[in-house]
Amino acid sequence: MSFQPSAQAPLLENSSSIDRSPRQASGGLTKTGGFLAGFTHTLQPYIGCRFACEYCYVKGLSVHRFHQPPANWGDYVHPRIGIAEQLRKELTRLAARNELDQLAIFMSSATDPYQGAERQWRLSRACLDLFQEFPPGLLVIQTRSPLVVDDFARIRALGARCWLNFTLETDLEAVRQTLTPHCPSIAQRLAAIQAATAFGLQVQITVSPCLPYSSVETFGQQLLAQHCRVIVDSFVSGDGQAGKRTAATATGARYAEQAWGDWRSEERARALYEWLEIRLGERVGWSQAGFTALTQRQ
Repeated sequence: MSFQPSAQAPLLENSSSIDRSPRQASGGLTKTGGFLAGFTHTLQPYIGCRFACEYCYVKGLSVHRFHQPPANWGDYVHPRIGIAEQLRKELTRLAARNELDQLAIFMSSATDPYQGAERQWRLSRACLDLFQEFPPGLLVIQTRSPLVVDDFARIRALGARCWLNFTLETDLEAVRQTLTPHCPSIAQRLAAIQAATAFGLQVQITVSPCLPYSSVETFGQQLLAQHCRVIVDSFVSGDGQAGKRTAATATGARYAEQAWGDWRSEERARALYEWLEIRLGERVGWSQAGFTALTQRQ
Protein backbone atom coordinates (compact mmCIF):
# COMPACT_ATOMS: atom_id res chain seq x y z
CA MET A 1 0.00 0.00 0.00
CA SER A 2 1.61 3.25 -1.14
CA PHE A 3 -0.51 5.79 0.74
CA GLN A 4 1.33 7.54 3.57
CA PRO A 5 -0.15 10.01 6.08
CA SER A 6 1.15 13.50 5.38
CA ALA A 7 3.00 15.66 7.87
CA GLN A 8 0.20 18.23 8.06
CA ALA A 9 -0.87 17.03 11.50
CA PRO A 10 1.05 14.87 13.97
CA LEU A 11 -0.15 11.29 14.31
CA LEU A 12 2.33 10.11 16.92
CA GLU A 13 2.41 11.11 20.56
CA ASN A 14 5.57 13.20 20.75
CA SER A 15 4.78 15.19 23.90
CA SER A 16 6.70 14.10 26.98
CA SER A 17 3.72 15.08 29.15
CA ILE A 18 1.55 12.24 27.83
CA ASP A 19 1.03 9.33 30.22
CA ARG A 20 1.55 6.21 28.10
CA SER A 21 1.81 3.68 30.92
CA PRO A 22 0.34 0.29 29.95
CA ARG A 23 -2.69 -1.08 31.79
CA GLN A 24 -3.42 -4.78 31.98
CA ALA A 25 -6.61 -5.74 30.15
CA SER A 26 -9.03 -7.72 32.29
CA GLY A 27 -11.14 -8.58 29.25
CA GLY A 28 -11.59 -7.93 25.57
CA LEU A 29 -15.21 -7.54 24.56
CA THR A 30 -17.62 -5.38 26.58
CA LYS A 31 -21.36 -5.85 26.26
CA THR A 32 -23.07 -2.73 25.01
CA GLY A 33 -26.44 -1.08 24.50
CA GLY A 34 -27.84 2.44 24.72
CA PHE A 35 -26.75 4.51 21.72
CA LEU A 36 -25.13 1.44 20.19
CA ALA A 37 -28.24 -0.72 20.53
CA GLY A 38 -27.96 -3.41 17.91
CA PHE A 39 -24.29 -3.95 18.56
CA THR A 40 -23.55 -6.75 21.02
CA HIS A 41 -20.12 -5.57 22.17
CA THR A 42 -17.53 -2.82 22.04
CA LEU A 43 -13.78 -3.34 21.88
CA GLN A 44 -11.35 -0.76 23.30
CA PRO A 45 -7.63 -1.45 22.63
CA TYR A 46 -6.64 1.74 24.51
CA ILE A 47 -7.80 3.79 27.47
CA GLY A 48 -7.89 7.49 26.67
CA CYS A 49 -7.39 9.23 23.35
CA ARG A 50 -4.61 11.55 22.25
CA PHE A 51 -6.88 13.25 19.70
CA ALA A 52 -8.61 14.99 22.64
CA CYS A 53 -11.61 16.32 20.71
CA GLU A 54 -13.17 19.16 22.68
CA TYR A 55 -16.70 17.77 22.37
CA CYS A 56 -15.86 14.12 23.12
CA TYR A 57 -18.58 12.63 25.33
CA VAL A 58 -16.09 10.22 26.90
CA LYS A 59 -14.87 13.09 29.09
CA GLY A 60 -18.10 12.71 31.03
CA LEU A 61 -17.81 8.95 31.53
CA SER A 62 -16.39 7.22 34.58
CA VAL A 63 -13.44 5.89 32.58
CA HIS A 64 -12.17 9.48 32.47
CA ARG A 65 -13.76 11.09 35.55
CA PHE A 66 -12.22 8.50 37.85
CA HIS A 67 -8.93 8.15 36.00
CA GLN A 68 -5.96 7.84 38.35
CA PRO A 69 -3.98 9.94 38.60
CA PRO A 70 -6.36 12.75 37.55
CA ALA A 71 -5.41 14.10 34.12
CA ASN A 72 -6.86 16.19 31.34
CA TRP A 73 -8.61 14.38 28.52
CA GLY A 74 -5.99 13.80 25.84
CA ASP A 75 -3.07 13.69 28.27
CA TYR A 76 -3.04 9.91 28.63
CA VAL A 77 -3.19 6.91 26.33
CA HIS A 78 -2.91 3.57 28.10
CA PRO A 79 -2.30 0.50 25.94
CA ARG A 80 -4.46 -2.32 27.26
CA ILE A 81 -1.74 -4.93 27.20
CA GLY A 82 -2.91 -8.51 27.08
CA ILE A 83 -6.12 -7.58 25.27
CA ALA A 84 -5.41 -10.01 22.43
CA GLU A 85 -4.96 -12.89 24.86
CA GLN A 86 -8.21 -12.00 26.62
CA LEU A 87 -10.02 -11.65 23.30
CA ARG A 88 -8.76 -15.04 22.15
CA LYS A 89 -10.22 -16.70 25.25
CA GLU A 90 -13.57 -15.00 24.71
CA LEU A 91 -13.76 -15.77 21.00
CA THR A 92 -12.77 -19.38 21.61
CA ARG A 93 -15.67 -19.78 24.05
CA LEU A 94 -18.09 -18.11 21.65
CA ALA A 95 -16.89 -20.29 18.77
CA ALA A 96 -17.44 -23.42 20.86
CA ARG A 97 -21.06 -22.30 21.32
CA ASN A 98 -21.42 -21.45 17.60
CA GLU A 99 -22.13 -17.81 18.53
CA LEU A 100 -19.54 -15.94 16.45
CA ASP A 101 -22.08 -15.04 13.78
CA GLN A 102 -24.22 -13.36 16.45
CA LEU A 103 -21.46 -10.88 17.34
CA ALA A 104 -21.77 -7.26 16.22
CA ILE A 105 -18.66 -5.46 17.50
CA PHE A 106 -18.02 -1.71 17.51
CA MET A 107 -14.31 -0.86 17.66
CA SER A 108 -14.11 1.60 19.34
CA SER A 109 -16.63 3.72 21.23
CA ALA A 110 -14.38 5.34 23.87
CA THR A 111 -11.01 5.64 22.12
CA ASP A 112 -9.59 5.74 18.61
CA PRO A 113 -8.10 2.35 17.72
CA TYR A 114 -5.68 3.98 15.25
CA GLN A 115 -4.27 6.90 17.20
CA GLY A 116 -0.51 7.24 17.18
CA ALA A 117 0.06 4.68 19.96
CA GLU A 118 -1.07 1.95 17.57
CA ARG A 119 2.14 2.35 15.57
CA GLN A 120 4.08 1.17 18.64
CA TRP A 121 1.71 -1.26 20.33
CA ARG A 122 -0.30 -2.73 17.41
CA LEU A 123 -3.12 -3.80 19.71
CA SER A 124 -5.81 -3.09 17.12
CA ARG A 125 -3.84 -5.12 14.61
CA ALA A 126 -3.56 -8.02 17.07
CA CYS A 127 -7.34 -7.98 17.49
CA LEU A 128 -7.86 -7.94 13.72
CA ASP A 129 -5.55 -10.93 13.37
CA LEU A 130 -7.73 -12.82 15.82
CA PHE A 131 -10.84 -11.92 13.86
CA GLN A 132 -9.31 -13.64 10.82
CA GLU A 133 -9.32 -16.82 12.90
CA PHE A 134 -12.65 -16.15 14.65
CA PRO A 135 -14.70 -13.99 12.24
CA PRO A 136 -17.59 -12.14 13.94
CA GLY A 137 -20.91 -11.53 12.26
CA LEU A 138 -20.10 -7.81 12.06
CA LEU A 139 -17.11 -5.66 12.93
CA VAL A 140 -17.31 -1.87 12.59
CA ILE A 141 -14.02 0.01 12.98
CA GLN A 142 -14.52 3.67 13.93
CA THR A 143 -11.55 6.00 13.42
CA ARG A 144 -10.44 9.40 12.15
CA SER A 145 -6.84 8.33 11.68
CA PRO A 146 -5.02 7.65 8.40
CA LEU A 147 -2.90 5.12 10.32
CA VAL A 148 -5.65 2.60 9.63
CA VAL A 149 -4.09 2.30 6.16
CA ASP A 150 -1.52 -0.02 7.74
CA ASP A 151 -4.22 -2.65 8.25
CA PHE A 152 -6.22 -2.34 5.03
CA ALA A 153 -5.30 -5.89 3.97
CA ARG A 154 -6.51 -7.31 7.27
CA ILE A 155 -9.78 -5.38 7.04
CA ARG A 156 -10.39 -6.50 3.47
CA ALA A 157 -9.75 -10.11 4.46
CA LEU A 158 -12.90 -9.96 6.63
CA GLY A 159 -14.97 -9.17 3.55
CA ALA A 160 -18.61 -8.22 4.03
CA ARG A 161 -18.32 -8.77 7.78
CA CYS A 162 -16.27 -5.60 8.27
CA TRP A 163 -16.97 -1.88 7.73
CA LEU A 164 -14.58 1.00 8.18
CA ASN A 165 -16.28 4.07 9.69
CA PHE A 166 -14.21 7.18 9.00
CA THR A 167 -15.03 10.42 10.82
CA LEU A 168 -15.22 13.63 8.77
CA GLU A 169 -17.21 16.25 10.69
CA THR A 170 -16.65 19.29 8.44
CA ASP A 171 -15.05 20.45 5.21
CA LEU A 172 -13.52 23.52 6.85
CA GLU A 173 -9.97 23.13 8.13
CA ALA A 174 -10.30 26.19 10.38
CA VAL A 175 -13.21 24.52 12.19
CA ARG A 176 -11.23 21.30 12.53
CA GLN A 177 -8.29 23.20 14.00
CA THR A 178 -10.50 25.03 16.49
CA LEU A 179 -12.31 22.03 17.96
CA THR A 180 -9.97 19.12 17.19
CA PRO A 181 -6.46 20.56 16.85
CA HIS A 182 -4.73 17.26 17.64
CA CYS A 183 -6.59 15.34 14.95
CA PRO A 184 -5.48 14.56 11.39
CA SER A 185 -6.32 17.21 8.83
CA ILE A 186 -9.28 17.03 6.47
CA ALA A 187 -6.93 16.46 3.54
CA GLN A 188 -5.30 13.52 5.32
CA ARG A 189 -8.65 11.96 6.05
CA LEU A 190 -9.99 12.38 2.53
CA ALA A 191 -6.82 10.78 1.17
CA ALA A 192 -7.28 7.84 3.55
CA ILE A 193 -10.95 7.44 2.61
CA GLN A 194 -10.09 7.43 -1.07
CA ALA A 195 -7.32 4.91 -0.48
CA ALA A 196 -9.73 2.68 1.48
CA THR A 197 -12.36 2.63 -1.24
CA ALA A 198 -9.70 2.03 -3.90
CA PHE A 199 -8.49 -0.93 -1.80
CA GLY A 200 -11.98 -2.40 -1.90
CA LEU A 201 -13.03 -1.73 1.70
CA GLN A 202 -16.60 -1.07 2.78
CA VAL A 203 -16.53 2.52 4.04
CA GLN A 204 -18.98 4.73 5.90
CA ILE A 205 -18.18 8.41 6.41
CA THR A 206 -19.46 9.54 9.80
CA VAL A 207 -20.23 13.27 9.94
CA SER A 208 -20.41 12.88 13.67
CA PRO A 209 -20.95 15.32 15.14
CA CYS A 210 -21.76 17.61 12.24
CA LEU A 211 -19.66 20.74 12.80
CA PRO A 212 -19.99 24.07 10.98
CA TYR A 213 -19.30 23.56 7.28
CA SER A 214 -19.10 25.68 4.12
CA SER A 215 -22.46 24.98 2.46
CA VAL A 216 -24.79 22.04 2.06
CA GLU A 217 -23.99 21.64 -1.63
CA THR A 218 -20.21 22.06 -1.28
CA PHE A 219 -19.81 19.66 1.64
CA GLY A 220 -22.49 17.38 0.25
CA GLN A 221 -20.77 17.09 -3.12
CA GLN A 222 -17.48 16.35 -1.38
CA LEU A 223 -19.14 13.50 0.53
CA LEU A 224 -20.88 12.16 -2.59
CA ALA A 225 -17.56 12.10 -4.44
CA GLN A 226 -16.21 9.49 -2.01
CA HIS A 227 -18.84 6.91 -3.08
CA CYS A 228 -19.43 5.78 0.52
CA ARG A 229 -22.32 5.32 2.87
CA VAL A 230 -22.74 8.40 5.08
CA ILE A 231 -24.00 8.96 8.64
CA VAL A 232 -24.90 12.47 9.81
CA ASP A 233 -25.17 13.22 13.51
CA SER A 234 -25.49 16.16 15.89
CA PHE A 235 -24.42 16.96 19.45
CA VAL A 236 -27.97 16.68 20.78
CA SER A 237 -28.91 13.47 18.99
CA GLY A 238 -25.52 11.85 19.28
CA ASP A 239 -23.92 12.38 22.69
CA GLY A 240 -26.13 9.82 24.40
CA GLN A 241 -27.79 12.27 26.80
CA ALA A 242 -29.61 14.72 24.52
CA GLY A 243 -26.71 17.18 24.62
CA LYS A 244 -26.07 17.12 28.37
CA ARG A 245 -22.63 15.58 27.97
CA THR A 246 -21.67 18.13 25.34
CA ALA A 247 -22.93 20.97 27.54
CA ALA A 248 -20.36 19.95 30.16
CA THR A 249 -17.51 20.58 27.70
CA ALA A 250 -16.14 23.86 26.33
CA THR A 251 -17.92 23.30 23.00
CA GLY A 252 -20.46 26.04 23.69
CA ALA A 253 -17.71 28.52 24.52
CA ARG A 254 -15.87 27.70 21.29
CA TYR A 255 -19.04 28.21 19.26
CA ALA A 256 -19.62 31.57 20.96
CA GLU A 257 -16.02 32.69 20.37
CA GLN A 258 -16.27 31.85 16.68
CA ALA A 259 -19.84 33.21 16.25
CA TRP A 260 -20.98 29.85 14.92
CA GLY A 261 -24.45 30.08 16.44
CA ASP A 262 -26.14 27.66 18.84
CA TRP A 263 -24.30 24.36 19.13
CA ARG A 264 -27.59 22.73 20.15
CA SER A 265 -29.26 23.53 16.84
CA GLU A 266 -29.65 20.55 14.52
CA GLU A 267 -30.77 22.68 11.58
CA ARG A 268 -27.58 22.49 9.52
CA ALA A 269 -27.00 18.81 10.31
CA ARG A 270 -30.57 18.04 9.24
CA ALA A 271 -30.16 20.12 6.07
CA LEU A 272 -27.06 18.14 5.10
CA TYR A 273 -28.76 14.84 5.89
CA GLU A 274 -31.85 15.70 3.85
CA TRP A 275 -29.72 16.86 0.88
CA LEU A 276 -27.80 13.58 0.97
CA GLU A 277 -30.93 11.47 1.44
CA ILE A 278 -32.32 12.71 -1.86
CA ARG A 279 -29.14 11.54 -3.60
CA LEU A 280 -28.11 8.49 -1.55
CA GLY A 281 -31.43 7.09 -0.32
CA GLU A 282 -30.80 4.21 2.08
CA ARG A 283 -27.05 4.81 1.86
CA VAL A 284 -27.33 7.73 4.27
CA GLY A 285 -28.38 7.46 7.92
CA TRP A 286 -29.20 9.80 10.78
CA SER A 287 -27.52 9.54 14.20
CA GLN A 288 -28.27 6.38 16.20
CA ALA A 289 -30.34 4.73 13.49
CA GLY A 290 -27.53 5.37 11.03
CA PHE A 291 -24.88 3.80 13.25
CA THR A 292 -26.96 0.72 14.03
CA ALA A 293 -28.33 0.17 10.51
CA LEU A 294 -25.59 -2.29 9.65
CA THR A 295 -26.52 -4.53 12.57
CA GLN A 296 -29.93 -5.03 10.99
CA ARG A 297 -28.38 -6.34 7.78
CA GLN A 298 -26.70 -9.37 9.36
